[in-house]
Amino acid sequence: MARDWDVTRKTVGTLSIWVGTAALFAPRALPRLLGAAERATRTDVLLPLLVRLAAARNIAMGAALLVTPAPQARRTTEVTLLLTALDAAAVLAARRGGEVAPRSAVTSLVVLGTAAAGAVRWHRR
Repeated sequence: MARDWDVTRKTVGTLSIWVGTAALFAPRALPRLLGAAERATRTDVLLPLLVRLAAARNIAMGAALLVTPAPQARRTTEVTLLLTALDAAAVLAARRGGEVAPRSAVTSLVVLGTAAAGAVRWHRR
């Protein structure tokens, strides 16, 4: 059980850093790849700032997960999974407004489901 927890912590931490780094250096391309409207990714002046803010948060949370010893990182993992779920929910809300492509909604549902399952699993332990 402790090994599963450690693998989850390291996996979530590493993914957070990779996604954050990609978003930090490609703040217009990554949203386009994930299904944001082409027009918005080219013209919205706030998009790069908002994407980079989220990227910085992802990198910080990922680093916190990787450097904190497994027994103390439980709360950090739960917070990271909660923030991931909130991000996915925000994409789903934007989809309802017609601002993102259907593939983003599908990706967000997968992320939301995975994050929710992870949060519930680790909260119960």
